[in-house]
Amino acid sequence: VLTHHHNEKKKREYVNTSLYNTHLVQSPASIAIAIAIAEPQPVVSTREQSIAMKTLICTLHVLLLFASLATISTAWTTPIGTTQRLKESPTTIQRSNTNANDDTTTITRKELLHKTIQIGASASATLAAMTYRPNPASARARTEAEEKKCDPGDARCRQGGELGDMPSGQPIPAVTNRITYVVQMIVDIGERREGDAGYIRFGVYGDACPGSVKQLLLFLTRGITSMNKETFEDALEIDFAPVSLMDGGSVQNICSGKGIDFGIPSQSKAYSKNRGLRTAGPNFVSQSRPMPTLEGEAFPRPHSAAGLISIPAKGIGYGNTLSDDEAYSSAFTITAEEAPTLDKPNSAQQQRVIGQIIDNESMQFLDRIANLPVQKKVGKSNSGPPLLKVRVRDIDVQKVKDDSDKKKKKSR
Repeated sequence: VLTHHHNEKKKREYVNTSLYNTHLVQSPASIAIAIAIAEPQPVVSTREQSIAMKTLICTLHVLLLFASLATISTAWTTPIGTTQRLKESPTTIQRSNTNANDDTTTITRKELLHKTIQIGASASATLAAMTYRPNPASARARTEAEEKKCDPGDARCRQGGELGDMPSGQPIPAVTNRITYVVQMIVDIGERREGDAGYIRFGVYGDACPGSVKQLLLFLTRGITSMNKETFEDALEIDFAPVSLMDGGSVQNICSGKGIDFGIPSQSKAYSKNRGLRTAGPNFVSQSRPMPTLEGEAFPRPHSAAGLISIPAKGIGYGNTLSDDEAYSSAFTITAEEAPTLDKPNSAQQQRVIGQIIDNESMQFLDRIANLPVQKKVGKSNSGPPLLKVRVRDIDVQKVKDDSDKKKKKSR
C-alpha cells in the first residue's frame, strides 16, 4: 500500500510540473514577452502606431491572464486516484496516508500559486515598462514649456503663460475732439493684498456726443436707474439699486492685445455683496436697459488707434442680448489696437468712440491688462475672462474748464 501511494505521489507531482511548464513557460504570452524584450519596439511616432501598440499590449495581458488561470485551475483539481482510493481503502492506515498526501498536495498547490503570481507580476511589470517609452525630445520640450510658464501676477506674463517684455504701451492717440471731463480709474489686478494696481486716465468728448458721455459718467459714479414711474410707486415692495461701476465693476473680457471690456457681471450678486447678504432675495429687481436708445447720436471718430473708449451704438447696456441682470456686463470698451470691426454700421458689434486715454502711464497699464492670461473657452481663441480678477477700486471724475469760461471771468 505504501509503495503504491508513493508512486501515485510522484506521478501527481510530475503532472503538475508538466502542466506548469506547458501553460506558463511555453505559453504564447510568455513567448511574445520574450520576443518583445529581446527586440524592443521603436518609439511610437504616429497615432496609428500608438493604437496598434496599445492593442498588442492589451492582447498580451489577456493571454497572460488566461494562461495563469488555466494553470491555477489545473493545479487545483483533485486527482481522481485520490477519491477512488478513499472509497476503495477501508482501513484506517490507508485513510491517514491519504490525508497526509492531501496535505502534501496542498503545499504543492500553494507553491505553484505563489510561483504563478510572481511570474504574472514580473510579466505585467515588463509590459508596463514596454508600454511607456518616453521620447527624450518631447520630454525636453515639455520641461522647457513648463519652465517658460510664468506667474499671472508678473507684469511680464503674457498670453499662453509665457514671459515677455515689460509693458511699454502704444503711443497716446491724437486728440480729435474737445475733452470736457477727465476720468481716473484705479484698477487692482489680483487680490489687493498680493496683487498690483495701476490707473487708467482718460478724457471724454462731451461736446461731440453729450448723450453718450452723460450716460457713461452716470455709470461711473452715481449709477444708472432705468426703472419707470410705476415701478417706483411700488418701491416699498421691491429691492433695487442703481447700476454703477463703483459697485462690483471689473474687467469682464479680454481680447488678447486688442481690447478690454469693463462692466457689472451680475446686478443681483453685486447688490447682495455690497450689503453683506447671501443672495439678493426674491424681491430684488434688476435695472433694465436705458430707454430711449442713443442710435441717433453722432460718431466722433473711428476705432483707428489704441487707447480709445467706446460704448455700444445704442448705449450702455446694449453690449449683449443677455437678461437684465447681466445686461451691463459689457458696458464699455478700451481698445488696445485699432478695431475696424467696431465701426461696421447697423451691426450688433457697432460701437461709438466717446473718449481717449491721455497719458503714457495709462497706456502702459492698458497694455499690461490687455495681455493678461485669460480663461480660454472651447470654440474661442485668445479671448475670455482674465485668470486674475481685475477689479475697479476707485473712480474720480473732474470737469475740464473751458477757455470761454475763463474769458468771461476775466471780463467780469
